Amino acid sequence: MGMTTTTKPKFVSYARVSTDEQGQSGLGLESQQHQCRAYVESVGGELVREFVEIASGDNDDRPVLAEALKLAKRLRACVLVAKLDRLSRVVAKVAGLLRGGAELRVVECANASTLELHIRAVIAEEERRKIAERTRDALGAAKRRGVQLGSARPGHWSGREHRRRAGAAAGSAAAAASRRELSASVYADAAPIAKQLHQAGGSLRTIAAELNAKGLTTPMGGSWKAQSVKRLLATA
Repeated sequence: MGMTTTTKPKFVSYARVSTDEQGQSGLGLESQQHQCRAYVESVGGELVREFVEIASGDNDDRPVLAEALKLAKRLRACVLVAKLDRLSRVVAKVAGLLRGGAELRVVECANASTLELHIRAVIAEEERRKIAERTRDALGAAKRRGVQLGSARPGHWSGREHRRRAGAAAGSAAAAASRRELSASVYADAAPIAKQLHQAGGSLRTIAAELNAKGLTTPMGGSWKAQSVKRLLATA
């Protein structure tokens, strides 16, 4: 009898945060990446590359997501996200991805069909629209009554200026720590290759092309350019 071999399913994960979501429980980069890694391990798959993007959910300009989709199609891998809203808050964007032939898996509903994912996106967008509408109406009514809202209220930060400064510093530190962790992971893969090619006389552009051909990305998930390779070599 001949031996049968099975190929591990390949995954390309995509995580997104907006600046105001960095510190929120369940929406941080670390949480999303942990969920994706755990899922890949549970199905005996291979996580080819992790992509990270900082962008508002309402912003359809997603160059990193485009890179993730491009790599997934080239490697015949599945695009994996922790939650459906990490792709977009706009249902048309999700629908476009599904129609575009990209295989999509969402950890929070891993067994959902393409139709179910589309329906979930439609329902989520309608719920967000209603919440936003009710919030605008309530704020508008308050302003018409002369109410000053949020930090605009007189004395809002009185005696608490230190908390405001501490909160801003903590947010900046958390974002910096996430960037450092992500850079270290990416550089660990790309630096040895870049260093070897550089020692062999390869130009910065040649090295960038080779890293891109191998499916490696910059810390922010983009394509390598001569300048980013130069920064990479400075750390090697």
